[in-house]
Amino acid sequence: MPSARLGATESIRVLVRTVTGLEQLVAAELTTAGHRVIDLSKRQLVVDAGESILSEPPQLADDLFLIAAGVEDPGHTKAALNTLSRQLRRHLTVPLPHREPFAVSASYVGKRTYNRYDVEDLVGAIITERTGARYHSRRTGTPPEHRTDWRVVLDGESVHVGIRPFPAPLHRRDWRRHTVPGSLHPPVAAAMAHLAGIEPGQVVLDPFCGAGTILIEAQQLEPDAEYVGVDHAKASLRAAERNAAGIQWQLGDARRPQIAADRIVTNPPWDVRLAIGNLTPYLNSWRDVDAVVAIVNQHQVATLTEHPAWSSRSVHDLSLAGLHPSIVVLRR
Repeated sequence: MPSARLGATESIRVLVRTVTGLEQLVAAELTTAGHRVIDLSKRQLVVDAGESILSEPPQLADDLFLIAAGVEDPGHTKAALNTLSRQLRRHLTVPLPHREPFAVSASYVGKRTYNRYDVEDLVGAIITERTGARYHSRRTGTPPEHRTDWRVVLDGESVHVGIRPFPAPLHRRDWRRHTVPGSLHPPVAAAMAHLAGIEPGQVVLDPFCGAGTILIEAQQLEPDAEYVGVDHAKASLRAAERNAAGIQWQLGDARRPQIAADRIVTNPPWDVRLAIGNLTPYLNSWRDVDAVVAIVNQHQVATLTEHPAWSSRSVHDLSLAGLHPSIVVLRR
């Protein structure tokens, strides 16, 4: 995880961004860690957090920002930007020693007569007034790599402005040096590992391991289990080994893995028609496994949840990079 750049404090108000569909799971992770979720909406949570959130940020979250201002959403017209400017000049504070240059990224819900760059440049001008730091507008191109990042979210009711206390987004893992086509978004892999209920001493198998994302995230969640990744592609296994040498990576057939596992957590290939178009043949062959957590296309969900040998514990519908997969949790 990236390292924080803020000293200790008793309470921190933060904005946590998530993948659509993981909001409740992220809220549960934060609550278990002792933080208090104040508000939950699509893709984000507002959290009254303890200082530990900076040294141990949520594994299932996409990103996290220290809230520098929270005001009412001024509305959809361009004239509303004047209202927003006045509100932020009254309420915005800079909670960190500020590095330059900096950039601002904005998003909003609903139709507006202004665009994201109008919001970003407005906030950028106010921060420059407060700090003297040099602002790089996204309107004019990609910001420099080494910078401070601010986030602005207009959700129809409120506007939250926050600064990232880490040098990179939370979803950008330090271990992830190599990927292959179809590599899973790390917070989604972490959510799957969480849903698998992995316990110390159990054997966890990913029969379509690719570059190893799921098992690496699972090992960070429960380091005292045993992890084995199987794939038919040597290039994928080379990528997995480079990402994490401490996990067992094996060349083999997903339907006949040479290991008895307690849990299977996997991301099967979506661009390949598997036998009858779903995981059913694989479920029939994984006879010693107690639980399977898989992320699949939505058209496979009914087939998996109606399998006679397995009971469906939960289905979590996601929106991810323009796709709409589901995480399915099955138990014997």
